[in-house]
Amino acid sequence: MTIQLVAPEQALKKPAQSAVAAALDVGMSKTVCLVAPVRAMAQPTLDLVGAGMQGSAGGDFDACARAIRIAVDEAERSAGTPIQETAVSYSGPGLASRIIQGRARVRGPEIGVRDVQSALAAGLQAAPSPGQCALHVVPLFYSVDGGAPVVDPRGLKGADLFVEACLVTAPAEAIEALRACVRAAILAPKEIVAAPYAAALAVTTEEERADGVLVLDLGAGGAGIACLSPEGLVLAEQIPIGGARLTKALAKKIGATFAAAERAKMLYGVVGGAFDPREALEAPRVGKDGRLEANLVQRGDFCDALGPRFQEILMTARARVADARLAPHRVPKRAVLTGGGALIGGAREVGAEALGMPVRIGRPIGVMEEASRAGPAFAAASGLLRWRLEQPADAAESCAYEPGVREIGAAACAAASRAWSWLKENF
Repeated sequence: MTIQLVAPEQALKKPAQSAVAAALDVGMSKTVCLVAPVRAMAQPTLDLVGAGMQGSAGGDFDACARAIRIAVDEAERSAGTPIQETAVSYSGPGLASRIIQGRARVRGPEIGVRDVQSALAAGLQAAPSPGQCALHVVPLFYSVDGGAPVVDPRGLKGADLFVEACLVTAPAEAIEALRACVRAAILAPKEIVAAPYAAALAVTTEEERADGVLVLDLGAGGAGIACLSPEGLVLAEQIPIGGARLTKALAKKIGATFAAAERAKMLYGVVGGAFDPREALEAPRVGKDGRLEANLVQRGDFCDALGPRFQEILMTARARVADARLAPHRVPKRAVLTGGGALIGGAREVGAEALGMPVRIGRPIGVMEEASRAGPAFAAASGLLRWRLEQPADAAESCAYEPGVREIGAAACAAASRAWSWLKENF
């Protein structure tokens, strides 16, 4: 594995080796592809030139590949250029992080890239992760000969180099399943990025990161957790409680199908007490003949169904942050809620009470305001695109892409299906 030395928010601008950069956010409820010219990072606002979206692909491998292909085709048409490779988000089960430490002897008169690589490699060896794939190794600080922390030790003189970093991992089988699905859609998965990390990069400000900020990406399949400190990423996890669970609870409460309950949730969903519980709302239910029929429900029914599950997500996230035992200067002072679940009425107020800190609803920052797909539900895709644009030209992914996508044989497809089955069973 080649270790990236620079965190994405500090990375150098990627030279224009191709006309556009693409990001692919593969989620439970939707697949999103965004495209921007590589020159976009020279501008304060990310200028989207292409976007595509396809609804839920269900649990089938082939359906997921088709959804990816449809989203990519739509993005290609709007951008007017083909897409050959992309950064891809991972928001599935088993996403976890921990703080690692490594030390290496300096081999030359001054610290160079190889010495930094050796220190980080020592940290990885001291924290073995069998069956896991390392998605990110984000250096937090270095120390030379036991001295004060430094951000970049290269060029300094010393004999002993120490590093502390945040290691983000995911199950190797799940990552292989995701890569196989993207390749089956005739696309090269250039990098795999933890979705909560991507969302956090999209919706937080420099001031928030300097104070320490918790980002909750409230997706359909689960909630992503990311904590950013002045040093960088210190926590990234995924909890298997998401918007789909809220929708199921609402469907049971009002007697509707899942699809009808999802539409009603987006229109009328509320949590907390800042509403009139007796307000009558139109929400269809399943009639005696098995078909949807008109029905009136009270606003309070929505809160009764959604509130406890939403509270469960928040309290689980709070517990995960506490369990991480972050150093005092890395503990978040405020929070940002993003993702589709952040659009539920009362989310900010309930979030502030449950998390015990100031909360705001986060939209992607630095994306064209007139882009209709720049809301909280597209935070991960927007952050992923910025990540893709900011990677140094010589950055290499942890698992090199193998060419010849169009010639993948039956054996490779069978292996991909087995990996996809693992992902379905564990999510």
